[in-house]
Amino acid sequence: MSALKTDFAGEKGDLFALALKTGFLTILTFGLYRFWAKTRLRRWYWSAIRPGGLGLEYLGSAHEKIMGFFVAIIVLALYLSVFNLVGLELVLAAANDTIGLQSFGLAALILVGFPLFFMARYRSRRYLLSRTTWLGVRLGMDAGAWGYAWRACLYWALTILSLGLFWPLKTFQLEKYVTNHSWYGTAQFKQHGNPLMLYGLAVPFLACIGGYVYLAYVAIQLPTTEEATLQDLELMGWLSLGAFCLFPVTLLAGAYFRVASIRAMAGLKELGDGMEFDLNPRTRKLLKIRIFGSLITAISLSFVSSVVIGLIAGVMMLLGYELDINFLFNTPPHIAMLAGTITGLLTYVLWGVFWHAFVTFPSTRHIAETLVIDEPMLLQRIRQRQDQSSGRMGILSEALDVGGAF
Repeated sequence: MSALKTDFAGEKGDLFALALKTGFLTILTFGLYRFWAKTRLRRWYWSAIRPGGLGLEYLGSAHEKIMGFFVAIIVLALYLSVFNLVGLELVLAAANDTIGLQSFGLAALILVGFPLFFMARYRSRRYLLSRTTWLGVRLGMDAGAWGYAWRACLYWALTILSLGLFWPLKTFQLEKYVTNHSWYGTAQFKQHGNPLMLYGLAVPFLACIGGYVYLAYVAIQLPTTEEATLQDLELMGWLSLGAFCLFPVTLLAGAYFRVASIRAMAGLKELGDGMEFDLNPRTRKLLKIRIFGSLITAISLSFVSSVVIGLIAGVMMLLGYELDINFLFNTPPHIAMLAGTITGLLTYVLWGVFWHAFVTFPSTRHIAETLVIDEPMLLQRIRQRQDQSSGRMGILSEALDVGGAF
């Protein structure tokens, strides 16, 4: 066998029923069941993805997520109450009533939180891998959250300062760092390729960013409103129209770069001593799924909300309330609160259900079915690592949905 193709065995109806059931249980338990809901949904997705016809297995538990949630609450409470308050006091004292210095200090305090966010993303991925097995062998990641965090902060700063020019380099370098720290049993993943290899794929996106820079430069050259002539105001209108029209093109170019970069880097990944991968998701198909899935979700929610409001109105009429135009503006507070709560909770549940059914499910299926594993005979050499970390530090960030898979 020269290659293993990947099947996706899940059915949309089964996922819809599972998401609907777990969503309502989450509401009935005031949010407590969300830990079990996420675990059950992940097990469903993992088992549906079957390289070579053999499904993945998700070993995470709701109890781990609950423990991580409470740990996260404590950490966040300490960060917000101690670090931020002490830092704010020091900034205000050092600024000596200077507005500019105070603003700079407050911005610095906000930026301090970014390394924590990137650490959480890394640890969340580490947790997910450590709870994933295939053929009885567990995946995993080495410790490296701090290294990832400072690299991410550096590359993001360079990307912002260069107006997006470093975006392809940032994408490759961060993916390479994460890949090179990942393992499948005793076999280590490696990311090959040139750090500059993604620039060709980013040309449309960078051209759009350049267009925005040019429009901004022209707009800055225009006189102020008081001094502007009719021609200046007309030019400003054209610039605004150009920026508006350029926005969807930029989004499409960004989506193309994201999918194309994943495809390009996946083809240059290696596991162990020669096992390679091919991943060929189509940008157009994923965009169609996202656009039409979002529309279907919004339309479905609108229909359900109308039905719920109609049912509430019918119950109120049975209770003896007279529904007219004046009632809409003089609704009793307890009735308005009840109707708003029911509608809001149903919207929350059904949004997740429809999103799984019409966006996450087809996207995952399409991506999974394009995965091909080359040289699968090398799997026979791979064994479970005896010193593989359980990745428990990732439970904290994973419990708060920071970088979670679904």
